[in-house]
Amino acid sequence: ETSLGKGNLARKNEFLHTLDTLFDILTCKCSIQLCSESNCSHSGKRENNSHIDCGCPREKKIPVLELEFIKAQRTKAEGQGSMQMGLIDYSETKKQIANAKKREQIREREQKKKMKIPPINVNATKLSELVDLSLEVLEPPLTTSLTSQELRNLKETPMQVPKWPSHTQSVERCVKMVTEAAGHVYSHERRE
Repeated sequence: ETSLGKGNLARKNEFLHTLDTLFDILTCKCSIQLCSESNCSHSGKRENNSHIDCGCPREKKIPVLELEFIKAQRTKAEGQGSMQMGLIDYSETKKQIANAKKREQIREREQKKKMKIPPINVNATKLSELVDLSLEVLEPPLTTSLTSQELRNLKETPMQVPKWPSHTQSVERCVKMVTEAAGHVYSHERRE
């Protein structure tokens, strides 16, 4: 009745005064109190300067960081409140997008690198021809498990390389077997 322009003037003015607060779509209707209103001891010392005594289920609760904004929206009068929504701040948005891209690039660099096995030339006649080093620079297997930050830290403190044997027990066996086989085929007596 009042919205159609009918009814008494006092009721119409009251309706217009509360028009902005009628569209509160939140399911939590609990009272929000600002630290400045309650003379709280940590007023201005924390990110969130408001309190709520809410018994609503978790899925209906207002996020703590939004309490101050919701309080301002619920108490604004005639379209004016302590916090207003405005147009997009293009310069700030560009900064935030650039920062997000930088963080993503750092995150990608920090991920463990995959080792690429170089193509092997099976027709090589010399050891230097086995792998073509002019194609691309390949990372040593020892550093593939290090992040970019760990590699940068190696400039100040050199890497402690574990003392691995240059050959294993299976290589020793193969050397022994090859030596025995060569002894059967090649010796001073078998020379022509």
